[in-house]
Amino acid sequence: MSVDDFLGYSEDQEDSERKRGSLKTVGRVLDSRWMMAIAVLSVLAAIAWALHKRNLATASTASTPQALDSAPKVELLGVPAEATVLLDGTPIEKTVFGVAAGSRHAVEVRDETGGVWRQVFSATGPITLVVEIQESFVDESEAKGEAKP
Repeated sequence: MSVDDFLGYSEDQEDSERKRGSLKTVGRVLDSRWMMAIAVLSVLAAIAWALHKRNLATASTASTPQALDSAPKVELLGVPAEATVLLDGTPIEKTVFGVAAGSRHAVEVRDETGGVWRQVFSATGPITLVVEIQESFVDESEAKGEAKP
């Protein structure tokens, strides 16, 4: 009589205990994989939330109608009727418009005769710019070397 017979174990019981032990090990591995997946998803969710909050804080003020209401207003006075107005190199139709606060902007007005007026500015509040288009900034008689009487 063997010790196993004496203790009441059979080969079938040993196999079933071995299987149960391996199932516990598989269960532990699956549990650890699920825990790792949950941890990774939590980190990804936190990163996405932080990026979303940062994008909301630094969104361009000209991107939404509500933002345009709070953006500094720029008004151009004295713009000729047929003149072309460029804001940061982009044509615009209006002489009153909103800009991003604290950012540097360039406005240019060109009339049909070729005259140009340019202004670079940074607005933190409403601003009014008076447009005075000049044909040239240098007196032509001075450019030719002629003396004024």
